[in-house]
Amino acid sequence: MPQASAQPNASLPMRIFFSGHEQTVKKHACGPGIWPHYLLHFVLSGTGSFTSAGRTWHLSAGDAFLIVPGIVSSYMSSEDTPWEYCWIGFDGRDVKNTLDTCMLNAENPVFHSVMTVPFAGTHQCFPVGETILSINDALLAEPGNSYLHLSLLYRLFSLMLPPGDDVQKSSTSYINQAIDYIQHNYAYDIRIQDVAHHVGIDRTYLYKLFLRELGTSPQQFLISYRLSMAKQLLSSTTLQITEISNSCGFTDSASFCHQFRKQFQLTPSQFRREPGNAPVK
Repeated sequence: MPQASAQPNASLPMRIFFSGHEQTVKKHACGPGIWPHYLLHFVLSGTGSFTSAGRTWHLSAGDAFLIVPGIVSSYMSSEDTPWEYCWIGFDGRDVKNTLDTCMLNAENPVFHSVMTVPFAGTHQCFPVGETILSINDALLAEPGNSYLHLSLLYRLFSLMLPPGDDVQKSSTSYINQAIDYIQHNYAYDIRIQDVAHHVGIDRTYLYKLFLRELGTSPQQFLISYRLSMAKQLLSSTTLQITEISNSCGFTDSASFCHQFRKQFQLTPSQFRREPGNAPVK
């Protein structure tokens, strides 16, 4: 199948450059060399070898190999059963972190997938391979639809995620996810249990991480963030105190005023009367 191409969009967190699908000939080879972007091949059938940074893997149907930018790599189909594979070239500011979450990187550039129900055709059904083929079809059918292409790329990565307990994350990653969740949901009646559930860890473990890394509890961080947003609204809008309380996730105005005074030694009204804090009407 001829290679499909997409116009890169620098404003997107990920960009697809091209994709393709090929039944290779015997001992078809590429490299050694380096590539300027990430290149993922998925083996639909046949056998061959992949070499990256001096290490070699022998791969067959259901396996994928990742070429990392700047790493010397090469690959070759076998003589007896040459590969049929599909591939996709991509890059972007979020790609490295996404691949790390999928446990794919320069040190571990090979992925092994599980076959699902076979279909009538020349190769077996692997969801990862089928998704790359669907990306190839979408690039050919709708070359300008970047959001469709990206949605399929994110689906591809979702299929490559390890089972829950196998995903390795650092404490910084957990905290960043928790903070991001709080920053986007502080206006709602969220609990710390909700934050922990979103991050995928136990509430007690999240508490320990916050104390160790930030010197505060998740609950106090949430309250402080709500109060910081309330300060912004007090000085930049003419909203009533009750409206600001509701907008920042407090259950009632009395609770909001109590927490605000505890944090800043001023009531919200007193803060607004301070020089420089009065909103422009």
